[in-house]
Amino acid sequence: MRLWPRRHSLSGKLVLLFLLMAVLFVILVGGSMSKVFRDHLNYNVRPHLSLYLDYVQQDIGIPPDRRRAAELAKKLHVNIHIVDSNSTWASNGIPLDYQALEMKDRFQRRDIEYGMARQDSNEVFMARSGDTTLYFDVPNIHPERKGRGFIPIVLLLLVLLLLYYLTHRMIRPVTTLQAGVRRFGQGDLDYRVKLKRRDELGELADDFNEMADDLQQMLDAKRQLLLAISHELRSPLTRAKVSLALIDDGQQKRELGEDLAEMERLIEELLETERLSTSHSILNKHSWDLTFLIEEVLQDHFNDSGIGKAMISDSITLELDGPRIKLMLKNLLENALRHTPQGVEPPQITLSTDRDTVNIAIQDYGEGIAAHHIPFLTEPFYRGDASRRRETGGYGLGLYLCRVIVEAHGGQLAIDSEVGSGTTVKVQLPFPETP
Repeated sequence: MRLWPRRHSLSGKLVLLFLLMAVLFVILVGGSMSKVFRDHLNYNVRPHLSLYLDYVQQDIGIPPDRRRAAELAKKLHVNIHIVDSNSTWASNGIPLDYQALEMKDRFQRRDIEYGMARQDSNEVFMARSGDTTLYFDVPNIHPERKGRGFIPIVLLLLVLLLLYYLTHRMIRPVTTLQAGVRRFGQGDLDYRVKLKRRDELGELADDFNEMADDLQQMLDAKRQLLLAISHELRSPLTRAKVSLALIDDGQQKRELGEDLAEMERLIEELLETERLSTSHSILNKHSWDLTFLIEEVLQDHFNDSGIGKAMISDSITLELDGPRIKLMLKNLLENALRHTPQGVEPPQITLSTDRDTVNIAIQDYGEGIAAHHIPFLTEPFYRGDASRRRETGGYGLGLYLCRVIVEAHGGQLAIDSEVGSGTTVKVQLPFPETP
């Protein structure tokens, strides 16, 4: 638990609100109580105080009997000071600094002037009759407690900390809900908020889980529909390819063949992306030498393309779905070749390792990509070319499929590009944890 709330913490704001309300409450109640006490002093305490001082003065006598005053001072636990025109006397032998006394709450009753004042931590009461003045000094019988004025402050801080802890504990489910929304937004559609409460936050968690169930059902239905349509398209596509084989060779046959091949590739990419996107798919992983996979892709599909390579000499064996990694490499290399104009150095593939990742980089020296396109290149059906011409790319599923394959293996795909200098696609795959 944080000892002090963060700047934008809801619990911190609640604590500050409670503190503000407490201060306002103290001001209002304190002002009201102060008026009540003043009224009580004027109408109740003052008459009793004047009577009390009258009784003491009568007991001491006029002129004052200093011996009797000393006995009363000892009995009442007060210091009595007598000041008249002839002398100054104090029951404790320590005279008051009468000049420093600032009398307050003065009032007069039966030709006697009364007043109250404070000297240091002692209360001083005065009764003046004629040229004789009696001072009653009520000493602080616990002078060692002066330093205990910090105790209320410490208690207030403890109460604030306790209040923050209880408030933070009370709204902790908000953090749980926030984490759930974040994970769900990142694509973890199986995540559900585990929050067992019977208040409004518990109802909100139930509503969130119900919404997540509905969204997952909608997406699953969409996937099933897309998979069904893709499978159904295979049959007429196969028949079209058979019919195409019966047509005499010519320009029209080549164009139809290219169209059918592109449709077949689109269907395969749709099927593959949906298989990897669904939470029920499992990669068919085996131990593969990544260097061997790269060499096989280059030999099978790019033998005469002139693609350069920079491979480390050591064998790199990982748990991979070999066919899907090969499909990812094939798509990335085809993209690099497609965007490399004639007379420019061919693309290059580089394989390297660092402490905990295997790095594959495919670099071309073509026209490059504008910066505002880069964040969206791995989204499905996104094309930098708004006209979507065939010569500038496919349907926008290739890079999306590559990203899905890499992420299914626990890796990351990143694209760096600069217009006029070329593009580099970087793939990072994790090393297996050592036992």
